[in-house]
Amino acid sequence: MEIDYQNLENEVVKMLDGNLVWVLSTSLNDYVTSRPVSIVHRGLEVYFQTNKCYIKHEQMNSNKRVSLCCQNLSIEGIAEETGDWNDEGNAQLLELYKSRHMDSFIEYGSLKGQVVYKIIPVKVKLWKYAGGKPLREILFVNEQRAERLEFM
Repeated sequence: MEIDYQNLENEVVKMLDGNLVWVLSTSLNDYVTSRPVSIVHRGLEVYFQTNKCYIKHEQMNSNKRVSLCCQNLSIEGIAEETGDWNDEGNAQLLELYKSRHMDSFIEYGSLKGQVVYKIIPVKVKLWKYAGGKPLREILFVNEQRAERLEFM
């Protein structure tokens, strides 16, 4: 059943605001890995830092399809490297990141090989219960469409 896209997007953004650490899953050649990442966001777009020496960097450069998960919310998206923190286009993002994850930035932000990734969401799934029955609400971001699937 179709539901209001903007209402569900607002709910998802609120969850992004309230959860600073998410699990990122990446894969390459049938080898899947997952790990926690400290995130910030602009709307539905999610950002985090990593290093070029990590397996997730290699995997995302070869297979840009990734997934993020926290609690009952998952985000399927496309990974895009945006440069490092010194890139002019990342200046405002850096301030946002430091306001939410200063310890992480201090430990890792200035390491050689550090880069920033943006996850462009394609599909967002939120698991819920209504009247004791499970349901899933899905944002199809590119289509600006939302639907609810009820499981009876």
